[in-house]
Amino acid sequence: MNRHPIILLIGLMTLVISVSGCKPKIDSRESANEAIVKMVSDTVKPTTRENQSRANISLSDTNLLSLLPDLNEYPIVVGARDSSRVESVEIFTSSEKAGKERDGFYLALADAFNQQRYEVSNGKQAVVSIRKIASGLGASFMLAGAYTPDAFSPSNSLWGDMLASAGIDMKTVAEVTAPNTAGIVVKKDRIDKITTNGVLDIPKLLTNVTNGDFAMGYTNPYQSSTGLNFLVTILGAFAEGDETQMLSPDVASAFEAFQTGVPFVAQTTLQMRDAAQNSGVLDAMVMEHQTWVNVRGMSDYTFIPFGIRHDSPLYATPEADANELEVLNLFAEFIEQHQDEVERFGFGQQGDYQSAYAIQDGSVLAQAQKLWKLRKTGGRSVAAIFVADVSGSMDDGARLVNLKKALVESADLISSSNSIGLVTFNEYVNVDLPVREFDVQQKSLFVGAVQRLSAGGRTATNDGVLVAAKLLNEYSQNHPDHKLIIFVLSDGERNRGYDLPSVEKALEWSGIPVHSIAYDIQSEELRALSRLAEGAYIESSSTSASYRIGNLLNSEM
Repeated sequence: MNRHPIILLIGLMTLVISVSGCKPKIDSRESANEAIVKMVSDTVKPTTRENQSRANISLSDTNLLSLLPDLNEYPIVVGARDSSRVESVEIFTSSEKAGKERDGFYLALADAFNQQRYEVSNGKQAVVSIRKIASGLGASFMLAGAYTPDAFSPSNSLWGDMLASAGIDMKTVAEVTAPNTAGIVVKKDRIDKITTNGVLDIPKLLTNVTNGDFAMGYTNPYQSSTGLNFLVTILGAFAEGDETQMLSPDVASAFEAFQTGVPFVAQTTLQMRDAAQNSGVLDAMVMEHQTWVNVRGMSDYTFIPFGIRHDSPLYATPEADANELEVLNLFAEFIEQHQDEVERFGFGQQGDYQSAYAIQDGSVLAQAQKLWKLRKTGGRSVAAIFVADVSGSMDDGARLVNLKKALVESADLISSSNSIGLVTFNEYVNVDLPVREFDVQQKSLFVGAVQRLSAGGRTATNDGVLVAAKLLNEYSQNHPDHKLIIFVLSDGERNRGYDLPSVEKALEWSGIPVHSIAYDIQSEELRALSRLAEGAYIESSSTSASYRIGNLLNSEM
């Protein structure tokens, strides 16, 4: 029997409408959570083989200085080693001066300097060797006694003050090598919230952030020069300019209240910029002016300088002998002679700005970092789940061994006031440890679960994240004040389970940040996953995973 074409068309349209209607619209946290529950229960169907084995745990304190990455991950990018003919000086140089293209000021000048073949008193050729390393990490190597270069050029003088206060003799070779400032990049239509007559008004900024009227983001002050500068700026404002009161109980309480209005502290300026551009969460963020003039896609923002200048001072460390100090002085003179080059790299465009403060006692800086670590969550506890890849590729070489080591060592950085769980995935997902307060018993179970991990199978990354999100949402029902976080640890691209387009709307609307650490790979899917809700994406070798995870925990928990 032939059917009428119009009837067939109507039937087909009805079928399409009914099928499309089966997929619920996700436009709120509630609808996102419902979608996550449905995907987990209908498709992922995780197992719950909960670990019951307790492990012996360390009760001693662990800090990031004990978890430093392999220095070889930060190779010398310009220069040569010492030889019978070469007097080489190694300089730790911050990222904005030792990167690619417009971030390569020090590389260009070091290369030009080395080609001049200057001779020092011992008859050798003067050569500078540049090792690109973030200011905070470079300082950490020296503070830990793990490695000290001949010279150090951080973004600002705070790191030199900190090292000097720790008993490391830092000789200033040049106070300025790449003139720069730190600043607050603010939406133009929100600028009145932080300025008076066009000038930064710190008390107004603090009041509006604390009241929740202004969303301010900044970077990790253990790693970022701009983040440390901002931290000291706000503590100094709360102390009304009295450095001796910056760590007082009243200032600490005021800072904790301020932190309740801070959506998140980013690992990098790039992560913060992405949050501002993709989700519109931030009204303002910190950034160096040299980065600001090189950035694209932020025409709705403007730059307001703050704090001390970021002039990239050059220091000689105790490792520099008389001949190496001679090389450094020659290099400093060479840089001064070529200051006309700085604008080509984005430096030197705010020469009129004067530093807003000067630190008299460098020991206050490390104490300020510790205060930040204790008070940064604004009094809120954290509930977090580690989502660990145990697919077959993790059994390659030492990856699984290093993952276990990283998780066990990182556990010592987690406060007992927070709550932790563990989910593992290959092509299947298992709940190894439900979310519970991280007391001694839970820590012992967590370490026991980690030690029992084994690898095999394919990689269903997003299935593991969905299960973690469901568990955290359930935990939040009885603990509504906890901040929810997911940490994903993986060495490979997803090849099983839900793809990213199928889950991204639900995960984005859930609002749970997903911090991803990619072992020995570059993963665009993990990067995109982390961008959904202001998470960090970090690439790491498996041997440096302890430091990468620890650094995340240090800023989040």
